[in-house]
Amino acid sequence: MNFGWETFWEVLGRTSIIVGLILAIPVFWTWWQVVFGERRQRRRWIKEISRQPGHRPGVLIIDLLPGRNIEANVKRHLAKDEVLGNIPEDRIAHVKRMDMFKPSDVAEYARELRNVLRRLQDAGVDVIHLFHAGPDVSALIAGAELSNGARVLLYHYEQGEYHTFGPLEPLRSIS
Repeated sequence: MNFGWETFWEVLGRTSIIVGLILAIPVFWTWWQVVFGERRQRRRWIKEISRQPGHRPGVLIIDLLPGRNIEANVKRHLAKDEVLGNIPEDRIAHVKRMDMFKPSDVAEYARELRNVLRRLQDAGVDVIHLFHAGPDVSALIAGAELSNGARVLLYHYEQGEYHTFGPLEPLRSIS
């Protein structure tokens, strides 16, 4: 059998077409999910927001204490509450550090907090239930980032349970 270069290139060309078509399927599927999947989810969120303004709570858990994990206590508290127990996972955000919070971590913490808040905002959250465990400096930064967004309700951990501490409101000047 005479196997020439022309036959080789013809077989290679046909093989590359088949491999290219096979590889195009997952690429096309991923593109479809990214473009139309996110768009469909955003439309659903917008419809839900327009039907029920003020009824899209979210949860922000800031856990900056080394050696502790407040997430289990927060989830237990959420499960007990009729309204908070129904918050979907896409509206629950975490900012967590395993190591001691240091001054060199402030910029990265603020960036991470902004990204988490942006994700909650994209999910249509209009009320944030804030659970914070960390140094005062991190609470001040969180307060500054949260002051111009959705309404924020603060929670305080006392004697094994969380209690609503009230809304985060700007201080008014004393006249």
